[in-house]
Amino acid sequence: MTNDTTPERSGAAGRTGSPASGTAGTAGGRSPWAMFSVLALIEFMSVMDASVVNIALPSIRDDLGFSTTGLAWVVDAYLLGFAGFLLLAGRAADVVGRRRLFTTGVVLFTAASLCCGLSSQDWQLVAARLFQGLGAALVTPAALALITDIFREGPERNKALGLFTGMAGVAAPVGLVLGGLLTTVGWEWIFMINVPIGIGILLAALRLLPAGGPHTDAKLDIVGAATATAGLLMLILAMSRGGVQGWGATSTLVQFGAAALLLAAFVVRQRTAADPVLPSVLLRMRPLVIGNVAFALVGTLLISTFFIITLYLQQVLGYGPAKAGLSYVPVPLAMLIGTQVAPRVLRFGPQNILMCGVLVQAAALAAWALVIDVDGNYLTGFVLPAVVWSFGLGVSIVSSFVVCTMGLTGPIAGAGSGLATTTYQAGGAIGLAVLVAVSDARTHALAGARGPLDALVSGQQLALWCSVGVALTAAVLTRFIRFGARAGAEPQAS
Repeated sequence: MTNDTTPERSGAAGRTGSPASGTAGTAGGRSPWAMFSVLALIEFMSVMDASVVNIALPSIRDDLGFSTTGLAWVVDAYLLGFAGFLLLAGRAADVVGRRRLFTTGVVLFTAASLCCGLSSQDWQLVAARLFQGLGAALVTPAALALITDIFREGPERNKALGLFTGMAGVAAPVGLVLGGLLTTVGWEWIFMINVPIGIGILLAALRLLPAGGPHTDAKLDIVGAATATAGLLMLILAMSRGGVQGWGATSTLVQFGAAALLLAAFVVRQRTAADPVLPSVLLRMRPLVIGNVAFALVGTLLISTFFIITLYLQQVLGYGPAKAGLSYVPVPLAMLIGTQVAPRVLRFGPQNILMCGVLVQAAALAAWALVIDVDGNYLTGFVLPAVVWSFGLGVSIVSSFVVCTMGLTGPIAGAGSGLATTTYQAGGAIGLAVLVAVSDARTHALAGARGPLDALVSGQQLALWCSVGVALTAAVLTRFIRFGARAGAEPQAS
């Protein structure tokens, strides 16, 4: 790549609070933690909406007349909009300004939520979910970049990242609980509840967040952004729909081929663009690159485990939406504890804490695979492994975010945050598709030899064992992350 976008080139020091100046918010008389609360709340909502819909799917299918195949688009459309546009949104945060992008995302997310709740036909809901995911994609990297502006690197930023990622981590299980409760009133309310909250966040953001303009003189690379976004969209589409269409089907192969061509074009473009979407300085930070790969695996563990276990509760144990949702109550509590423990132990090295977090998950997932069965006990077959796993997940998410954002300031903070959230969400979407395909293949292979529930449980057990392998792979990767002589030192280009 040429013409790197670096802090020195763009004069970022004059546009953002420097590490030496403390937190940016105090200078303007604003509390940095008040600003932070605005960022964390919309992040909670956007992540929650990726999971809140799962328990409501049967009710949505019955009300809007979705086919079994079409119903998957209610989930996939959001993931496509969210994961597909994160990289573009991350760079846009640097080029157009953090607050401008953040408020645009809040408006889009809130309006799309209203459209979701008012949908009377299946295609309307799918389209609204796509735009809802796009709004979430604009918000997330802008919020992370604003945190790097507001808090200096060190304990304060680590604390803020711990709380921010804690909100994001807890949002998924809370979404399942809330989805189960709201669906008893009407599935529309899982979307409509976002509207008044979103309006309140928008007003607070306009009042509290720093209005700063662009953090770099670079221009947004439209060609690079288009190829990256289209390539990611096509890859996630192929992975999420391959199990339905058939992995060897012509449509699936065409989607994979198109994704490969578009992503190859993106790589070529990044080597020649004057202002690349993904500044090459990021790719020379070895801890950041390896950390992003590990973060993608953490995303796989989050999304696939919730999906598999939710199906186990509903399809195997026969729980209804409300009961399945309430069953998750211990999970966000344990995850919240994990996200609050992590910042306190990061002094031992974020890569070491990440390794501990994924190893805890591996142990819990292995235990889970051993205990689930057709007549599973709620305490031993769900609560105990779920609490241990979610604690490890909370630790993993916080430490992953710290690893992937250390050293990101000024003109590269948005792009780096966008890269981290892209790998996290795309890793989750792709990992989910792979593990669901593995589970379905095992279930279909055993359908003739065993009863339907036994075959279903066997497939879910295999998916959990594969998740153990994912967690162990992430643990191995942490051994290659080095920050220098002291934990928490700024990553060096390698």
